[in-house]
Formats: sequence, C-alpha cells, structure tokens
Amino acid sequence: MVLKRVSAPAKLILSGEHAVTYGNSAILVAINKRLTASRSQNGKIEITSEIPIGAGMGSSAAFSVATSAVKLGKMDLEKINEMAYKMEKKFHGNPSGADNTICTYGGFLWYRKENENFKTFKTITPKRKFPKVYLVNTGKPLETTKEMVRGVNDRFLDRRSYLDIVLKNTENVTKQFLKFLTGDKDVNLDEIIKENERLVEELGVVSESTKQIIRKIENAGGAAKICGAGGRKDKSGIVLIYHKDTEKLMDFAKMNALDLFPVKMGVEGVKIDLNEL
Repeated sequence: MVLKRVSAPAKLILSGEHAVTYGNSAILVAINKRLTASRSQNGKIEITSEIPIGAGMGSSAAFSVATSAVKLGKMDLEKINEMAYKMEKKFHGNPSGADNTICTYGGFLWYRKENENFKTFKTITPKRKFPKVYLVNTGKPLETTKEMVRGVNDRFLDRRSYLDIVLKNTENVTKQFLKFLTGDKDVNLDEIIKENERLVEELGVVSESTKQIIRKIENAGGAAKICGAGGRKDKSGIVLIYHKDTEKLMDFAKMNALDLFPVKMGVEGVKIDLNEL
C-alpha cells in the first residue's frame, strides 16, 4: 500500500535536555499532540498540526518523521527514522537524533548518541502509571534550538570542567527517572523534576520570566521543568507541571492566569492515519 496520510506525535524530554548532545542519555516520551502529513492527488505533501512550533515539543521532528513516512511509502520504522534524522540535521545542524527517534517509535524511550555513527535506544515499558501532569506554554523562544545548543557550548568553552559536573548530575537524574518508570517506589518524582530544572538553569537555557513561573509553582507545592532546548532571552517553550493536589494546582493556575492543559504520555509513534484506511 502506498501511504498517503500518516501522523507522528509530539514529544517531551523528561530528562537529559542538552546533556544528550554531549553523549549522555535522555528519557523521552511521545504525547497526544500530532502532526499529519497527507499526499494530495498532484503529489504535494500537505501538513496539519496540533503541535506548537518552537515550544520544545518536537514539531520539526514530527514533521520530519511524518513526511519521511509519506515519501518512503511504507511503514519501515528504521528507514523512516534514518530519513527523518537527515532532515533534522538540515534544520538543527548537529541534533542528537533523540527527537526523531521518539516521534518514530513512540511510547517512552531511553536514548544515547555515542557518536554520529552509533546511536542506541530502547523502548521503556513503564511498571507504573505515570501520574497526571500538565503543560503550560510559556511561549516561543526568541532563539532557535540550534542557537540554544550552540549557546551552551559557547558559554562553557572556558569552564568545561564545570559543564562536565552539570552533565554528570543530569545523567544521575536521568537514571532516577528510569528507576521511577520501572517501579522503584523510593524515587520521589517531585524531587527529580526540581533537580532536573535546577540543572538546566545551570546551563543557562531558562529565561527569567519562565524561572518566575516555575518558582511560583514550586512555592505552591508543585514541581515544574522545561522539556526542550529552552529559551534564554524571554520565553522558554513548554513547561511540564506536576502537583500531588490537582485541585490546588487548578486554583493556582486560575489565580496566575496560566492556561494549563493535561497531557497523555506514551502514545503511539508514527502511524497510518485512520482516515486512509
């Protein structure tokens, strides 16, 4: 069957933002916002999307994956992922390949890029249901993902030893997320979310306005973190929020005029759109 209409999901990085570009591992999840690529009768590929652009939710990766699937014409996930990665390199310069991989395979994913020619990943089957979380979009950053990645490298050219410490601590948080997903009851989700956020702030990828929102959420008893490359000048894209008391979180959001929306985690990766069948 020649594919004419497919969709790919948005993604969140649960842990490992920026660290994954330095050969560290990351944990990603596919979520229930999708981009659809359709081939029209004259052969043009048309795009419709629920995924906000530039918010850290993998809009370009979903685009690369969905259009690669349509161009390939069959559901060969390995080939689709390979084609999408080449497209992502054109968009972002030197991406890790994590975004296109989670958009291809879906679910929860552990990922590491050892070098350009050797990338490893494994689908995670959670042993527990992930607690209900919400997202808030702080707005599209003024910087591109490519600029944010390059900015981290430039800021730490003369402080590589300190960067190595931040990356090592981020790797430890990623391991804690993996333990949480695989059923370790001793892992406190609040604490690892807060620690992850603290570390990306150390990298200088979270704007002051976004930090203020996150501090308010923490003061209200919750935990929050950015989930993408971030933004330094003003906005920082999507922020994930967890609070044990949903009612209290909703009251907080109303008082602070935050437009929260729930998110479903671990959804299917690239797939044939049901409207085609």
